[in-house]
Amino acid sequence: MSRTRLAAAATFVTLLAAAAPPRAQDAAGAGGFDWPSHNLDLYGSRYAALDQIDTSNVGRLELAWSVEMERDHSILQVTPLVVDGVLYYNDAAGAAFALDAASGERLWTSDFDPDSISKRVTRPRGPGYGGGRLYPFYGTTVFSVYPATGQPDPAFGDGGRRDIVAAALHHKYPDSYPPDLDPAALGHQMMAPPAYHDGVLYAGVGLSDQHIPGGLVIAFDARTAAIRWVFNTIPQRPGDEGYDIARPTWGDGLRAGGGVWTMPAIDPELGLVYVNAGNPSADYDGSGRPGMNLFTNATIALRMETGEIAWYYQAIHHEVWDIDHVTGPILFDATRDGRTVRGVGAGGKNCLMYMWDRATGAPINPMVEMVVPTETDVPGEQIWPTQPFPYNARGVLMAPFCNTWPMVADPADRPMARQLYTPYSMTHGYIVAHGGSSWGPPSFSPRTGLLYMTAKDGTIALIVKPVGDSIEIGQGRGGMTSQVSSRRNQMPPELTISAYEPISGEQVWQARAPTVSPIGVSGNLVTAGDILVQGTDTGGFYAFDARTGEQLFEYMSERPVRSSPMTYQVGGRQYIVVVASNRILAFALPAS
Repeated sequence: MSRTRLAAAATFVTLLAAAAPPRAQDAAGAGGFDWPSHNLDLYGSRYAALDQIDTSNVGRLELAWSVEMERDHSILQVTPLVVDGVLYYNDAAGAAFALDAASGERLWTSDFDPDSISKRVTRPRGPGYGGGRLYPFYGTTVFSVYPATGQPDPAFGDGGRRDIVAAALHHKYPDSYPPDLDPAALGHQMMAPPAYHDGVLYAGVGLSDQHIPGGLVIAFDARTAAIRWVFNTIPQRPGDEGYDIARPTWGDGLRAGGGVWTMPAIDPELGLVYVNAGNPSADYDGSGRPGMNLFTNATIALRMETGEIAWYYQAIHHEVWDIDHVTGPILFDATRDGRTVRGVGAGGKNCLMYMWDRATGAPINPMVEMVVPTETDVPGEQIWPTQPFPYNARGVLMAPFCNTWPMVADPADRPMARQLYTPYSMTHGYIVAHGGSSWGPPSFSPRTGLLYMTAKDGTIALIVKPVGDSIEIGQGRGGMTSQVSSRRNQMPPELTISAYEPISGEQVWQARAPTVSPIGVSGNLVTAGDILVQGTDTGGFYAFDARTGEQLFEYMSERPVRSSPMTYQVGGRQYIVVVASNRILAFALPAS
């Protein structure tokens, strides 16, 4: 069972903004409502204007249909899409699928010859969609297919496919990377689908922990796959956007990491695309990269037409804990006490909630640089002496969305507990908080005026292996190169869902649910029926009252839920869908 804590801030009155995210559907028209993008709309709001399922009846949900995939078709972290009554998804083995969204009946399967695809790690989180095309992806290759048939669009790239990362690197650095480059050799990997707007796709590329030469944001033509522009989150040479700002924040060694793990968000009115860049590499030894290491662990606003930086904010300086600034970004319009804010929010594994004015990058409430521990026994390491901490409108530290102190269970281990941002050691297994939010997206409801973040309580004790600047590009081994050992069993993990009022910065409520692991968490969604939906790796699938956090529904799957849910309406019936391991579960109210 989950538990809920309702803060005093729940009594605050919130006035709601009238503006809706671009291309979000205001209501279910003609009995139908689509979920056409991983995070539903350009803002990444994950707010569905559907209220057939609401707080009064969500407890009556039942399994309407389910589809089980064969074992070799992994869909572990996939969020399907629905367009015009058809449900689409892709797997990690090089295939895409279309189902009847009302029954789960398979309509077509498209196999993209996975042996020909460049990939090192493949955990796609679902396809993209826009302009009448479906965009599955595998590794670093994006495909364009006709939704009605699954057949490739020959006008896109080479017969319907293009290794978009190889093309982007050759476009940006033609003297360094040939057009037939295998990006997997550099450690590059797409994890989230591209965002679509007005004929252009915007894709983020990781993986930081593979020691990549900077994460990439790629804008490319949705019909032809022609590259429009490329932004590197760690500028590598003069001429790269932001090079003059970032270069003094690194040493003379390789500049690596900064992968983009999640889907970009877009504000067409401002002409900006927003991304979160992850951690620098090596993960735990920063001695080879003295300085703040821009633009890693930052939220970055780029101009849609050019890829130029409009503004950025680094949430963690010179990061050596692998606490990526990864969750979101999510855009929202909120009004309170006559004050309207067009905001952007983001979070990560440090459990802190960051929110800014999305036009200027100014924090909605103060973010204060505070002194943190700097003592380290890693040779040559220079820990940054301060980190930004978000405050609320009352001048009080914002309530974190998960633990920032390790609540160690074993009394014998408690003397090793340390505060947030304590550097890891070569000799002492200090225990620090390490759970947080992850790739799972947050949501925002214009009805409640609340932003919802999912995370986990957790800990880690890690021993550093000094590596300096010795790691070759593409050889990060998921961050393992700079650690001797780690363990995470000092504190029972627990999943948290936290609701924030953005303008005041108050945490209005927090609900809790069981979880198996202390890291890696999927996202949530919220609806006009004032329900918030979340799955967990225990197999639990929950619905909460979006205003109070009260648990209203629970379903226990035999398999873990590591994907983010979605909802749609077809034939006048609303469905809520989530993937549990290799099984698609579709819930609805009883047909009668």
